[in-house]
Amino acid sequence: MKLKIVGSGGMSIIPSSFCKCKICEEARQKGGRYERLGPSLYIDDIKMLIDTPEDIAVACNRQNITEVKRISISHSDPDHVKGIRIVEKIAYNFIKEKSTPIDFYALPEVIKDINYMNCDCLKYYGDVLGCISVNETSHICIDNIDIDFINNNPNRNITFYVIKQCQKKVIYACCNAKPFHHNEAYFDADVLIISLVSDDGILNDGTKLEYAPFKYEIFTLDEIIEMKNFYRIKKVIVTHIDEIWGKSYGYYKELEKKLDNILFAYDGMDIVV
Repeated sequence: MKLKIVGSGGMSIIPSSFCKCKICEEARQKGGRYERLGPSLYIDDIKMLIDTPEDIAVACNRQNITEVKRISISHSDPDHVKGIRIVEKIAYNFIKEKSTPIDFYALPEVIKDINYMNCDCLKYYGDVLGCISVNETSHICIDNIDIDFINNNPNRNITFYVIKQCQKKVIYACCNAKPFHHNEAYFDADVLIISLVSDDGILNDGTKLEYAPFKYEIFTLDEIIEMKNFYRIKKVIVTHIDEIWGKSYGYYKELEKKLDNILFAYDGMDIVV
């Protein structure tokens, strides 16, 4: 199984527009892995893209992704949806006014949320342009890849993906993963890709996480280690890394040396399982 972190950033890219923080300034100077686009994952085996942030077209160009046959969106937040227009270029010919629809998969409640929050965009692309075929589902099997869609947070309808091929398993829990509700499907995964982790509790402006209004949504590194051990997960990759954490790519590379199979994602990161 071969996957790629198309974008490893959070709700805003790094460098973020108009931001003068040290993380964004460093990214402007160094570029490369110090930059982060919006959160997205590509499953190369079945040419499937999970999540379409606003900059997904730019991200696909950067990562040399030239074919997308399938798309899924995990939830209705703008940094996961607003790039859905990518389907126009993939599956609709405006000159000939002809469409070749690609498959779109999501939980029924997520599809409802996306249409409600984004002016019936899935209905438009499905019913008007005909460039996607919308499938409400909690499970797909394509070739030898099985994917379970699990609603980890029914209050916000956040999808976790359990991706399996033969005896290999990857869990993609890209956004708002806390609270992390127990599921037997998470045991013995080869890789857990998870979001929103503060390694030392100090945010970009020096604020302590314990005083931040969103503290209950953010994992500490100790909590990630505890989860890794409990579920017997071989490797954890932290993604959805925002500039508010106040840490750069260089910092994370040094931190990885102190940890046991806990890595920090970067744009273009290949994952082979």
